[in-house]
Amino acid sequence: MEQYIECCQTEEDFKNAFSSFVGDARSALVVHGHRSYQACGAKDLVEALSCQMTVVDFDDFTENPKMEDVQKGVSLLQRTEPDVVVAVGGGSVMDMAKLIRHYAHLDIRLLAIPTTAGTGAESTQFAVCYIDGVKHSISDASILPDSVILYPPFTYNNSRYLTSCTGFDALAQAIEAYWNINATVESDHHALEAISMIYPLLEKEHLSPSDRDALLIGANAAGRAINITRTTVPHALSYTLTSKYSYPHGHAVALTFPFFLKYNLEGDASRYMGSDYGHHVEKMERLRSMLNVQDAPFAVMKHYISRLGLGFDKNRDFDDMTVARGINLERAKNTPIAIDPDVILAAVKSIRE
Repeated sequence: MEQYIECCQTEEDFKNAFSSFVGDARSALVVHGHRSYQACGAKDLVEALSCQMTVVDFDDFTENPKMEDVQKGVSLLQRTEPDVVVAVGGGSVMDMAKLIRHYAHLDIRLLAIPTTAGTGAESTQFAVCYIDGVKHSISDASILPDSVILYPPFTYNNSRYLTSCTGFDALAQAIEAYWNINATVESDHHALEAISMIYPLLEKEHLSPSDRDALLIGANAAGRAINITRTTVPHALSYTLTSKYSYPHGHAVALTFPFFLKYNLEGDASRYMGSDYGHHVEKMERLRSMLNVQDAPFAVMKHYISRLGLGFDKNRDFDDMTVARGINLERAKNTPIAIDPDVILAAVKSIRE
């Protein structure tokens, strides 16, 4: 499925892009967050542009989508049968809207409007859903939204911590796509674009509007990269850190990332899972240079996530074995250097270092 993506710098551009997508639609289901929908400025703008339509709002779901919440949305969609679905929000909102349309089995167009510079969920064909308390990644070509509007001003008021969490998630996606055994020329292009835009900006103490513009565009590029490759072991180990220990997704990914950055940069040929180790080495040298981690990748990345406020919280309950057992093996298998239970446990233990 070909996705249409438009980046709008002005309110007039956004209005034109929104109106072009909606067309002559008479009704819409708008899936959005709670307070964030109004706080970012999206509510007033979307409502003004939707005044000629019958609009049904849906925000009756938790931050991390649960299947029971998805079913509520599916019931609402099937009952109202709108002409279009519009998703406005962060990763959880994107996932919820994608899952609602997917499980409703209705041929309805979906427009995704991200309000955080991270996750890239607006441009992926998978969505996270908690089923009986266990985090699952649902994947299907039909999940990919039809259109995306990137409007950076919706991200301008995001807190520093939210920016760090979502931004690091996007950075990790891009790096994981780049070292991924499923990497292609296209995914490498998107991944390198994302890394070059996000890495130097994310640690800046004060982000200008133009910085946030770049973060949003970079995050979307990261989403397009993992839509091809999927993620690897840092994401695979993040699930329990979120579901049991309440670390937001991007923060959870950051906790083991220093370990796996060093692990994959320094992995030897005997444990390489791809088809061309020489090419992998060349790519890892390029990654070392881009991240400026030639000498001490673990220490440099550990310091980087600490500056972002994404370090280990000693005041939270934490059990190494629980986190290690919660790994998503389907995602972990995309990692270029083979992992085993000892490696996984070592990665979890490194969180405390």
